[in-house]
Amino acid sequence: MNFFPTPYADEILYSTLARYCIRSGNAREIHNFEDLFGTRNCIASLELPTHLDALINNMPVGAKYTAEDFIYQQTLFPFLAAFIPQDRAEKIIETMRNGEGAVSYIRIGLISNSITLNQYFRFCPECFKEDIERFGEPYWHRSHQVTGVFICSKHKIPLYNSTELIRAGNRQRFISASHHNCIVEKEINYSNDLMGKMLRMAEDVEVLLNNQFQFREPEWFRSQFRVKVIEKGYARMNNYIHQKKLKQGFIDFYGHEYLRLVQSTVPDKSGGWLSDIVRKNDRTTYAIRYLLLARFLGIPIVDLFNTKLGFNGEDENNIDAYQELWDERLLELAKSGLSIREIANILKSSTKTIRKAIDRLEIEEFWKFNGGGKYLHNKFTDTEEFKIKRKKLRARWIELHSQYPDKSSNQIRKNNDGVYAWLKKYDSEWMEKHYRRIDNKVNYVDWCKRDAELLPQVKKVVKEMKEGKPERITWTTIGSKLGISGWLSKRKEKLPLTKAYIESELESLEEYHIRKIKWGIAELERQRKEITLWNLIETAGVRPKYMKVILKEIQDILSERGYEVNFLKY
Repeated sequence: MNFFPTPYADEILYSTLARYCIRSGNAREIHNFEDLFGTRNCIASLELPTHLDALINNMPVGAKYTAEDFIYQQTLFPFLAAFIPQDRAEKIIETMRNGEGAVSYIRIGLISNSITLNQYFRFCPECFKEDIERFGEPYWHRSHQVTGVFICSKHKIPLYNSTELIRAGNRQRFISASHHNCIVEKEINYSNDLMGKMLRMAEDVEVLLNNQFQFREPEWFRSQFRVKVIEKGYARMNNYIHQKKLKQGFIDFYGHEYLRLVQSTVPDKSGGWLSDIVRKNDRTTYAIRYLLLARFLGIPIVDLFNTKLGFNGEDENNIDAYQELWDERLLELAKSGLSIREIANILKSSTKTIRKAIDRLEIEEFWKFNGGGKYLHNKFTDTEEFKIKRKKLRARWIELHSQYPDKSSNQIRKNNDGVYAWLKKYDSEWMEKHYRRIDNKVNYVDWCKRDAELLPQVKKVVKEMKEGKPERITWTTIGSKLGISGWLSKRKEKLPLTKAYIESELESLEEYHIRKIKWGIAELERQRKEITLWNLIETAGVRPKYMKVILKEIQDILSERGYEVNFLKY
């Protein structure tokens, strides 16, 4: 190149390259790619551009830029890769320097985290005006393009979508910000509460973008969060985390509306990204979520990376020291004759945790059943309390059998399992003598008739599953849609017609993924989007690890449809 535009403050590299294309004078846009990268075999990527070594090699004589300068100062890498281990970060950097297409997005976890990236380039109307006044032209700001950022931290106003799509149409052209594509059609208004949360997030994101923090292993962040989770009362020293309490506190802090906006809702059921971050696993989630948790726990971003947190400013070994003190206190209380519940209240633990600790520390068995301290050195079965309880539960068991004379003991115990479990454990001989067994007759089922009636229903379900968005055809999914998943596969030998049809339609995991890929290609064609590996993964919903297995089949499908793309190089 004979020249290269000087990057502006907070300008993303994509924008600088777009400004080069305006000034190059090339008649065809593809010639700009040859100028910049020495090849036509690449695409214009916003977040994690590639072929950066080639770009450096094509720089004008005397240019002082390096690939690392661009990666850290003009791409979203410092944000997106902030919480991944160093070895993976180094692979992504290498891919950005010399690699191809969607590999960086896969390695950084953007696909597996189910995050939908921004569809449109974003801009701040005030920044737009200031850039023209100061530089004579607008440009795309790096901090405005982060998915999950809705506010310009400088002007404290909402960001707006431009009319330019980031991932659609011709991906071999760089599009500049302009009066034509940066239009405010309708003013955006957020509540003061949302504005405050959005502004704090924008500021935290800028801290990541503008600082080259040391890469850390997942255990580092888990340990940092653990200290604060314990301090805030959401966990105990014995590693037990009050997941429900933590989730509720987190939701109360941010609110459902804001969490939906940043694609970080917390499920009611167990699991989810919040539980994963604080528990022992090596999963990495989207960077916004780490920032959300850090802000909730009151950890400044700089401290999260650079200061090893401990209790009252002490080092990480104190966590183990506190555990030892906790164990010693439990042993001391165990000898005092207090009940498990009383000890649990003193140690601010659950009775379940105390019982587990009793087993782990091998505390004498008799202590578990000391009647709240009244029978410290007696066996529970020798106490008056035991005899009273046994008499009461025996009477209850006899009463239940009188109440339900046609039911077996097995049927009766389903709704009275506490009575049964206690008698079975402490009074097993008596229980065996008073256990009623009844041979229940099974009503006759005309399986031939049921098979004939079921077959057309199954065919209809399978037809619908093939016509809509792909669902894997299995006994379970078919049974679930018909509301008979409890017995369909278990009774398939009694349904020969239905069995033969379903088995002819069953799909292996690989066959299912290929069908999803075909649907994804058709969907991209319908939306008039470019067929790229990234778009196909995102639309079809097939995880990268499964894509690797069927890349050859995907290539054959694309070739049959006339596409000249090569995914095998990935």
